Amino acid sequence: MKTLRAGVLVPLVFLVLGCFQERWEGYVYPNKQDLTQHIFVGEYSTLESCRAGALAKLHQLNAQSSGDYECGKNCRSESGLTIRVCEETLR
Repeated sequence: MKTLRAGVLVPLVFLVLGCFQERWEGYVYPNKQDLTQHIFVGEYSTLESCRAGALAKLHQLNAQSSGDYECGKNCRSESGLTIRVCEETLR
């Protein structure tokens, strides 16, 4: 009986914990004066890795001083909106 409980509980715990992982989406704006033009740079598991990815993309575009970036946490699409809604957005 203990083996059966462990066989059910262990996967259930991992499933529940997986639902609470943060996901960060990175976006780069090559021209910080025009935020309508953006580039999606990827999805990351940490804010730090999102920042690194965004800064690398700005460097690749040679837009370190003219561009900007943002990282959004746990973003999702909302019906009726063309933008992504995030729990938190940080630079």
